[in-house]
Amino acid sequence: MSAPALWALPLIVAVPLCLAIAAFLECLSPRRQVLLGVPAIVAGLSIASVPLMEHSVLMLALGDWPAPLGIVWQLDAPGALMLGMTAIVAGAGSVALLADDETAQDRHLWPLWWLLWGGLNALLLSRDLFNLYITLELVTLAGVGLVARSPQDPEGAAALRYLLASLLASLLFLLGVALLYGQTGKLDLELLGETLTDNATSRLAAIALSLGLMIKAAMVPLHTWLPSAHARAQAPVSAMLSAVVVAATLFVLWRLWLSPLAILQTALRDWLALVGAAALVWGGIQSVLQSRLKLLIAWSTLSQSGYAMLLLGLAGTASWPGSGSGGSTATEGALQILLAHGLAKAAMFIAAGAIVATYGHDRLSRLGGSAARLPLAWLAISLAGLSLLGAPPTGGFVGKWWLLSAAFAEGSGLIAAVVLLGTLITAASLWRLLDLALCPSPTAIQRPLTHPDARLTGRLAMLALGLALLAWLQGLVTLGLSSQAAGLGMKLDSLGLIFMLPALAIWPIALGATHAWRHAFPASRRLFSIMLVAAVAHLLTLVAGDLLTFYIGTAMLSLLGWAMVQHDGDRPARLAGIGYLAMMLLAEIAMLAGLALVALTTTDLSFSALAVAELPALAIAFLALGLGLKAGVLGLHAWLPLAHPVAPPMASAILSGLMIKVGVLGALRLLPEAEATADWGVPLVTLGIFASLYAALRGVLHDHNKVVLAWSSVSQIGLITALLGLVILAEAPTAMTALLLVVTVHSLAKGALFLGAGMANRTQGRVRQRVVAAMLLPALALSGVPPLGGVLVKASVETAMGDSGLPTWPIILSGVATALLMLRFFWLLLMRPEPSHHLLVIPRWLWWAWLALGLLAALAPWGWQWVVPVTTNMEKTLIAGLLSPLIAIALAGMSLPARRLHRTLARRLDSWGAYRQEQGWRRARQLRILAWQFRRAEDWLMPWPAFGIALGLMTLGMGLASLLPS
Repeated sequence: MSAPALWALPLIVAVPLCLAIAAFLECLSPRRQVLLGVPAIVAGLSIASVPLMEHSVLMLALGDWPAPLGIVWQLDAPGALMLGMTAIVAGAGSVALLADDETAQDRHLWPLWWLLWGGLNALLLSRDLFNLYITLELVTLAGVGLVARSPQDPEGAAALRYLLASLLASLLFLLGVALLYGQTGKLDLELLGETLTDNATSRLAAIALSLGLMIKAAMVPLHTWLPSAHARAQAPVSAMLSAVVVAATLFVLWRLWLSPLAILQTALRDWLALVGAAALVWGGIQSVLQSRLKLLIAWSTLSQSGYAMLLLGLAGTASWPGSGSGGSTATEGALQILLAHGLAKAAMFIAAGAIVATYGHDRLSRLGGSAARLPLAWLAISLAGLSLLGAPPTGGFVGKWWLLSAAFAEGSGLIAAVVLLGTLITAASLWRLLDLALCPSPTAIQRPLTHPDARLTGRLAMLALGLALLAWLQGLVTLGLSSQAAGLGMKLDSLGLIFMLPALAIWPIALGATHAWRHAFPASRRLFSIMLVAAVAHLLTLVAGDLLTFYIGTAMLSLLGWAMVQHDGDRPARLAGIGYLAMMLLAEIAMLAGLALVALTTTDLSFSALAVAELPALAIAFLALGLGLKAGVLGLHAWLPLAHPVAPPMASAILSGLMIKVGVLGALRLLPEAEATADWGVPLVTLGIFASLYAALRGVLHDHNKVVLAWSSVSQIGLITALLGLVILAEAPTAMTALLLVVTVHSLAKGALFLGAGMANRTQGRVRQRVVAAMLLPALALSGVPPLGGVLVKASVETAMGDSGLPTWPIILSGVATALLMLRFFWLLLMRPEPSHHLLVIPRWLWWAWLALGLLAALAPWGWQWVVPVTTNMEKTLIAGLLSPLIAIALAGMSLPARRLHRTLARRLDSWGAYRQEQGWRRARQLRILAWQFRRAEDWLMPWPAFGIALGLMTLGMGLASLLPS
């Protein structure tokens, strides 16, 4: 073992303890303490970690006294990662404390701060039970003192509750130590693992040790001290307590159960996993119900801690990662979650400190729209929250992916379901924060302090943003070093190129329009930034050469799509945003589950490798569900008619023209080659034809022009679904050509139509007339009216159906339905113009670019015909193409005089709308009652007698579990 590493290891503990003494004696100013201490600790940890590059464990016997007589410190890879996360969070917290004049001059705070840091380092290095007890006590007392120093806890109520709960935990932990020592005469964890036997005393000791650590880690129902302590402490202290102290306690619990206590063949580990599931769900629900920002973040800590406990319920984690060997997938995944949570939670608490420094409070009801004033702070909260959510490519995503893969590998469906359920609950908390921060709000509600400290706010926001970015960097680095990185890469093949061409036409026009109309839409700079990032994510998705990169791109698009949908911030936009986000989250969860199952089959995630791999049927089903939700397939389409009408027209053009096609691209890359989809052909054709007709009927009955276009998209996705079924049947070689033609024309036409609808709804007079007239070109192309290119698209679809031995009349009906939708759309544009308070000025370049987009939609199939002929009998194709439009015109002409029918339909639609509104109010009332019941249940747990009852029930449950075999 290298001498520098052995000399550097004690510095990790000695430096903060010496600084605690210096701070108490006031020998050094706080600034000098930070300047000396942080680099010294980081340097010591870096030097001590060098031997770990060779997969070895660094051990140091203090005073050269080996175990069992001496104290042995051990630094392994998991411990080094935890120490690194501790150094990052504590270093950022030190800088944050210095930035605030109040905390920088608090002479009683700094000794406690350094004691906390030194105690944590010693805790993570300790390898014997008694030193674990001593360092746990040091960490607890320092943490209690720091909470007591907060002005938000003037009477010390939160600190006292923290102290009493921790003292009880310490007694239980000490009892467990005494029982094990009395039985084995050993305290060293390695020696204890060699001598410990599975008997009643060992099980009782395990219960005592686990109960003590669960109280310190605030596991449900022993958690009541945590929310108030973390919420009332100063922001850097809250960050340290939530990100590191809780994580270090859970780390110790892992170390005990995966090393000496692994010999116990009982159901105790399953009980601990059940407690973790309860903490994950209960903490997440309470987080959503909170009215203060720091309380919400504190409850989120309790929820996220549940993931760590799930690790103990997996049988593949029976041992601690040893020398020369890595840990199991579950252990590595849980460790990644713990590290990502530490970085993200520290970022959120420090960002909350910046918000409190500006507004003087953290009441959520009075922070509406505050993202406009504090963009960096809220950006940090957003990025950190996405890491907690498990959005790729963050560290939280990597951890959840690996933990989920391990659960599927062991057939533990319950743990897998809890992991996915926790993602939904975390999303609800994050949505509540972001929706509140981005929504418009009266100035009086978000009134800041008279003289806020701008310097403090800026420094805290920058620190928080740096920590949040580290949580993302952690995921990227981990993915780069993992075995799954072998198949990662980007590749633009012929299929991706066909999807790329409409993107290259639509994105510049949409971004240019957003910039040109920046004065007509609220928060236009934010909208432009969102769309610019979405353009990059979309291009990443199109060139993705593997499933993981594709998933990362689609997940980013889903989140950015939500930001575009709810951009206006009014009630309809926010409600539509909720529906869109909920369904996209279901899509992400389904794809994550599919990705985890695919990773069990092969480590090469490239599409070329997956095409020849025998993927599990369940994996294909999950992936298909996620892709169907993203594409808006019938039955999974509910978000589409809600989201498109309320989004800005540029965003609607992107959503309908490009983003829903991502689901189609993913399906084409995965489904046709999979053996599990061999029987999907006929059902997909049937579903697609029905969807194209049903969606058209729904659209014709609507009275909002953009909703009609949205239902038209659902109808066209139905046609694409039918063609995908033909591709899977593999009986018509023309099916793929027809599908790609429909995708291309629909993308270009919908981009032009949604942009045109936005212009028509915000212009008047002759300008509006010219806009409506120019929209005829893409509309006729979409309807298949000859001689425009749409007639070739329709002919190719009919040919594919005929070559597969299927009737072609459903395609004729679909063409009639599309023509009726376009007629309805123009009727609404002309007869029922949408009122607008902001008129648009259309620059000349935008006019020509938009006209070129519509012209491209009309002519693109003719270019295809020139390269690869779609039809050989052009005259017959052109004449047959007149049939559907003529039938549609005849039907529309017959329906116009039917005033009685119109009145009946209007009454039915009005009664249906009233019924849905009443049902919505009823569900909202039920949710309010349920929320009140959850708050009341938590209030019942707060008194100490209730805590004692909860502890007794927990002890009883663990006792019964200890009697059951594993």
